[in-house]
Amino acid sequence: HNFEIDPDNRLLWRMPIRRLEVEAWRDSMLAVNGKLDATLGGQSVSLESADNCRRTYYAAISRHQLDSMLRLFDYPDPNVTADKRTDTTVPLQQLFVLNSEYMIRQAKAFAARLNANPQDDDNARIRQAFQLAYNRQPSTKEVSLGLLFLHSPPAPVAAPSASTAQTPPHPTTPVRLTRWEQYAQILLSANEFMYID
Repeated sequence: HNFEIDPDNRLLWRMPIRRLEVEAWRDSMLAVNGKLDATLGGQSVSLESADNCRRTYYAAISRHQLDSMLRLFDYPDPNVTADKRTDTTVPLQQLFVLNSEYMIRQAKAFAARLNANPQDDDNARIRQAFQLAYNRQPSTKEVSLGLLFLHSPPAPVAAPSASTAQTPPHPTTPVRLTRWEQYAQILLSANEFMYID
């Protein structure tokens, strides 16, 4: 009813939607996939390290070369004083979510956690995924869509030509993810995971 009367929330009848800060978003991904290291104190670690599962609070911040993920998601410039963060929404942010090595690692870890119990079926795994990622149970339609995606045949892979068969893959060649890894990446990329409503 309120959505019909005031869809733009001009009367402030609900909390305005807002995106998580990059630190909370990164920590949430690590928590969901079971990798977050909640140890207090200790040395700062570079965010570029693939083994860094510590809270982002403990990240090593360089004033001269800010980490690319932090910079992309509106981390304040450490060289200047600011009373609040800017809040941008740019295409590069979604490209990061879809293609970055960091997101692929998180999706693989999340899928591994969901598939850790061989007794669970896909229906139970989807329900666990929603509970972990969104802290709620999925609707019947969301379960059906998930099962449809997981059981659909994979996209065909083009056979290598004779000239490329002997050459090693280029470092930027896209990584082939399993269906569960793709599904995990979809859940971690959704607005419901990135935004507080």
